Amino acid sequence: MQQSRLKLTSRAALMASIAAAFPVVAHGAPAARVDFAIGDVAAVNKAGQSRPVAKGAEIEEGETVNTNSGRAQLRFSDGAYMSLQPQSAFRIDQYRYEGKQDGSEKTFLSLLKGGLRTVTGLVGRTNRKNYQVATTVATIGIRGTEYTIQYGKSISGTVGEGEIEVCNGAGCLNVTNGESYYVENQDVKPQLSNKGTDLPPNPPPPPPPQIREGFNAGPTGVDCSIDSTGCGPSVALPFTGTQILDTRTINLGDGVLRGGGFGLTLIFDDKGILRDYNDSILDSTQMSGNDGIVAWGRAVDGGLLSHFVAGLPASGLTALGGLTGSYSLMSGTPVTDSSDTTIGTLNSATLTVDFGPGSVGVNMAWTINGSPLNANLSGSMSGPSGFASGGCGLSCSVSADILLFGANAVRAGMTYSITDFTSSFGQAIGAAAFTQTGLTTTPAR
Repeated sequence: MQQSRLKLTSRAALMASIAAAFPVVAHGAPAARVDFAIGDVAAVNKAGQSRPVAKGAEIEEGETVNTNSGRAQLRFSDGAYMSLQPQSAFRIDQYRYEGKQDGSEKTFLSLLKGGLRTVTGLVGRTNRKNYQVATTVATIGIRGTEYTIQYGKSISGTVGEGEIEVCNGAGCLNVTNGESYYVENQDVKPQLSNKGTDLPPNPPPPPPPQIREGFNAGPTGVDCSIDSTGCGPSVALPFTGTQILDTRTINLGDGVLRGGGFGLTLIFDDKGILRDYNDSILDSTQMSGNDGIVAWGRAVDGGLLSHFVAGLPASGLTALGGLTGSYSLMSGTPVTDSSDTTIGTLNSATLTVDFGPGSVGVNMAWTINGSPLNANLSGSMSGPSGFASGGCGLSCSVSADILLFGANAVRAGMTYSITDFTSSFGQAIGAAAFTQTGLTTTPAR
């Protein structure tokens, strides 16, 4: 199931949200599938014929999706997804993706009115000219993965991660991580704006009947949020019900895809098992842990396997300046290869975060296909999120997305990928959760 905002990463998204519903697509397959719809959402074909759409409906090239007073989320065959706001009209002008990046793939879309949030897929990653979202005011090209558009007489938006290019007849503007843009009309050059466009996420569907919001069960089944008798101070109460969490996800499609997001809606059942990831109802979940601060595991959505880690948003980071946090491994998910086969285990890992300059170091050890594998990673942190990479042999590398959780960053999570060109597995992915074991003063440099 890679920085504020949404990223749906990796064989998914993901973030969160999160990413691909169809691992391989034959020519003639639908461009997208409706992942979530609420209200009177309709699709209109080239002949002007309208039909209502619901979860699972297929959207073809040339069709326009009208959300009317509802909302919808589309998942494209290249791993992209599009969240459409109320009173939006969105058309798929041209779409081609046959499961590989060979130059023939293309995504040309039009936002006719309203607003959208999107996490882009594989189309456009190798040739940016193959991807475009058009309005009458300006067009959007990609150099990154996640952004929003709000369109009326003018357009505005914010880049969550990566970089986009906003162009019209008056010129072009590159907009990168965390920046916002505004285009008054087609004759005025796009400009940066200090006003972000934060489109609200789709409202979550109601939890299943057996879930009560905020229910935390102790060993005897008692609701510890009401009566803590028998729960004890050492009991780790899992997430249950609807939670607003920060996440990282990773999956393997044609390559490693990273995702996740900040403030995503996740729904857990009364046993703390993740059932719904940012409006996407999961086929199955294998939890590796859930202590009510961080949860991690593997999830299958539409046949696509993702590893995820999710937790309470980090707080108190400013007060940690000048300190270094040490973290020990709680546990990791089983390591899986590109065929979703379990090939190894994460045996040990340690994490250190220097909260001053925002640097991070990781030591990891696995057993994969019966052989030991070790890696030392280093990287940087920006607020609660970061990235690290390093070697695990002459032709082996590891990259990891890191996210901090809870008050004073008491937990950390990681999704990672391993690439080894000399071994049989080629690429593998996993996730892990860490607990803070100490805070020490960072030595002066």
